[in-house]
This record gives sequence, structure tokens and C-alpha cells, in this order.
Amino acid sequence: MVTKTIIDEYLLVAKSLFDKNFLDMGIGSISLKLQNDKMLINKQNKHILEDDFFKKVHILKSDLSWKETTDDIKIHTKIYETISSTKAIANIFPISTITFSLEHHSSLKPIDQLGKKYIQKVPIIEITNMIEWEENKEYIISKKLKENDIVIIKGYGVFIKSRDIREILKKAVILENSATILLNSQQH
Repeated sequence: MVTKTIIDEYLLVAKSLFDKNFLDMGIGSISLKLQNDKMLINKQNKHILEDDFFKKVHILKSDLSWKETTDDIKIHTKIYETISSTKAIANIFPISTITFSLEHHSSLKPIDQLGKKYIQKVPIIEITNMIEWEENKEYIISKKLKENDIVIIKGYGVFIKSRDIREILKKAVILENSATILLNSQQH
């Protein structure tokens, strides 16, 4: 049984990401690992304020419940399978971070103190072949997340993994602030 506290934590972080315009209806995804083979994940085209925003699904077994969830479910499951310490994942769309990624960078290296302390250097993946990307994105993203807690997909979005769902929010906000500072500085 999933406790109300766990659900409340999940919804709090999802709502905060929504309020920051990082996550919206049909845009982005957020999951929380419950047990070895279960997770909460947002549903397709559901708003955070809807009662049925998320679904409890098996991680290792694709079934009919997967069809109701976000298109990112295969990416989330691959990350949980590959990186056992991961307890939460988000795919978000922070505007300054995505804008920074479009400027031909291979990584985002913060110049602000908070960014230096918490995220250091974040790799940027460039999609060069869309067909290959669609066929392999869960493997590419999970491989990068083995080495980093955050990965940016150039012009697309950001995947963040953590052992704590609240840490997802913290890293998302720090990353976006660092990207904004870099875009407004002379050092990018």
C-alpha cells in the first residue's frame, strides 16, 4: 500500500515543477519508485490538479496500465533497471537550460556558487539522428545518468534522477538558475 505521505511528497514536487513551468499537461514526466518493481508515474495529458494525475505501475513488467502513462515510461523504467539507487526521476523543460543547450555547448558548467556546489557540470546530449534517437533514447539517457544526476538533451529537455524526490526539485531549480546566470553573463 502506498502511504498518503509518499503520494503527498510526489504531488508536492510535481506541483512545484508545474508552478515553475517545467512540467505541464502532456509535457514532461515525473516518477517515484515505491518498491523494487513498482512506481508512481504521471498519466498522459493529465494536469497536476486532476485527481487521477498519476498511475501506480510495475517497473519490470509492461502491461495495459502503461498505456495510460506518459510516453516517457520506457525511459523511466530503463533508468530504474540500470541504476538501482535511483528513487525518483523527472523529465522537465526549463526554458533557460534548453536555451543554453542550443548554443553549441557540450555541457553546462555553472559559474554561480550554488550551481558549483550542487550540480558542477552537466552533459548535453545532441540528437543528430532522430530515428536512432527514438529507437535508443532510453539506453542513451540511462547510460549518461549512470555518471551524472542530470543530463540535458539539446533543444529538448532535462532528465534528473535522485534518491529523494525533493532533491529533484532542488536540482531543477538550481540548474535553471545557473543556466539563467550563464545566459546573462559574458562567460557562456
